[in-house]
Amino acid sequence: MTILPHLAAISKALRAVDDVRPSIQTPLRGAVFVGSGDSLSSALLSTAYGHRALSSGDLTWTGRLPFGTETVVGISHSGTSGATVRALRLATENGKRTIAITSNPESPLAAAADEVQLVPSLPLKETIPSAGHLMLGLGVAAAAGEDVSQAAADIAAALDAQGEALEAAIAALPALAPNGVSVLTLPDLRGAGDFWMLKLIEAAGVAVRTVPLEESGHVDYFIGPEPHLALQLVGNLGGARFDRLAIALESTGQTVLPVRLVPPAGQASRDGIVFELASAAAGAVFAGEAAARWNRPPFRGGAVNMDARHIKLDEEPIGV
Repeated sequence: MTILPHLAAISKALRAVDDVRPSIQTPLRGAVFVGSGDSLSSALLSTAYGHRALSSGDLTWTGRLPFGTETVVGISHSGTSGATVRALRLATENGKRTIAITSNPESPLAAAADEVQLVPSLPLKETIPSAGHLMLGLGVAAAAGEDVSQAAADIAAALDAQGEALEAAIAALPALAPNGVSVLTLPDLRGAGDFWMLKLIEAAGVAVRTVPLEESGHVDYFIGPEPHLALQLVGNLGGARFDRLAIALESTGQTVLPVRLVPPAGQASRDGIVFELASAAAGAVFAGEAAARWNRPPFRGGAVNMDARHIKLDEEPIGV
């Protein structure tokens, strides 16, 4: 098997990074985790602990908190994502508990929160980034009360285990970029699927959507006739359903590519989030390789304005 350099670099950095140190002492009640972009993928991980996850803009641009909200947890690696900062400010105005998960203790997000769960920065140079999501994901787990000691090393081991599956999936990619991609998941990989979507958009500049597995069977059957790629992220749930659906989609002319990811062998309570985060990092690796196969330079080869002015705080520095 050829070693994927990006995968090896992520794994090495994970083994060297400091542990996330939990700082949220009081258990969460009525918690809504919010983020934008990669940070929304991190927020989705909170659903495994019984919490809700929404885009920051769902709060900020409606001016309303979901029914039953007692705590709003804002997630941003830089701590300067405009909608997320505003979501915490809205929660404060409504008398709710607020928590920030960030790597920047001096950020506007940290300043807007009652409590801060800091995460370390993963020292990693990437074209298609996953480092921030990996650390924020562990911050989500810590805030939810999960034991995250040595979890980064566990993610590294789980990521190493995906090498063979990634190599097989990359080798099976179509030679030309499809017009669109659907990422099919069950709940064990829903957050990872969201991250795969984002990374494929960044890397290859194609339209990508995430679809719960059964809903794909109800609607994706009609996609066509232009080339479409259905990526199936398969863990240890629903294998027979994935296989049956693949036959139906292939009959309509779609390309179906199962990515058979390898769950951790243990029974630890945190294995679920370890698997999701390792699978998400694998998605960044896959996206970069897909872009190279399709000759689609990441971020449209510099054609995209990357100053992010449309998502920054009006009165504060640009950030994501």
